[in-house]
Amino acid sequence: MARKLALTAALFGLFLAIGTIGYVVIEGWPPFEAFYMTIITLSTVGFGEIKNLSETGRIFTSFLIFGGIGTACYGFTLLTEAIVSGQLGEVLGEKRNKRALEKLKDHYIVCGFGNIGRKLINLLQLEGKPFVVIEKDREVVEEIKHRELVYIWGNAVEKEVLKLAKIDRAKGVFACGSNDSENIYIALVAKSLNPDIRVVARNEQDTEKDIYDISKVDAVVAPGRVGARRMFLSMLRPHILDALDEFTIDRAADTEEILVEDIRITSNSTLKQLSLKPIETVYVLLIKRKNGEIETSFDENTPLQEGDIIIVIGHEQKIKGLEQTQKK
Repeated sequence: MARKLALTAALFGLFLAIGTIGYVVIEGWPPFEAFYMTIITLSTVGFGEIKNLSETGRIFTSFLIFGGIGTACYGFTLLTEAIVSGQLGEVLGEKRNKRALEKLKDHYIVCGFGNIGRKLINLLQLEGKPFVVIEKDREVVEEIKHRELVYIWGNAVEKEVLKLAKIDRAKGVFACGSNDSENIYIALVAKSLNPDIRVVARNEQDTEKDIYDISKVDAVVAPGRVGARRMFLSMLRPHILDALDEFTIDRAADTEEILVEDIRITSNSTLKQLSLKPIETVYVLLIKRKNGEIETSFDENTPLQEGDIIIVIGHEQKIKGLEQTQKK
């Protein structure tokens, strides 16, 4: 349909050029007058001749009118059909998607729109992060279109598809295809096109991590056990996972218990005033505001208000000490 509409527009432009040149040659009119006469002739608005025409000029005008009417009727028919069938919206949607693809920068590429891909996209939208979805299943692409997401219909293992996703300007790639071999290959291709890009891959069949290491994947996640959120954190909040590993593995030999607790703030302060930093023994994972909003992006100067809740991980003694300060 888009091609037919473009062809109709090109045909109308051709008649416009022929008419303008024809009046200049036959009647000797200036180009602007010839152009104006062609416009009112092709549009059949019913205006009279701007100047007296010769017999040859009138014959030429007659053929021009027939051509204009035929082209206009054909174009109107196509336009009506496109509107009725919904194809016009699809054409406009494809153009809008193409423009969005061209503007992508510092974005994330989600390869696969399955259960994990959908959850990742929801998390990215909550964070306000730009992204593009690559999906090879035509039926699934229709769902993506309906949600008005930026997308590419293709296979993410192909270099040209990743180039269309502007991988050279992207921040990260989520390889969440249906099988491990596909995800490994996506990682290999992605790293070959952009060695500095961060790649988080789904490991569904418990494939040996050594195989993923060959593809230079930055993080491997088994969604069946921990879900899409860990893939999301592996990409955007790797320091949080590093902290979790540090507390639960490197310090496993400590006699003091490691806790994850929620602390209710009882007076206005900041994380710095509470001595809460990534390098301290209590690590803040997120802030839940008293209005229910969740914040995962913050620093030591982030203000805390009475009624807010902070989710922390750390040694039992330190957390209990923090709890006591909020009870005073």
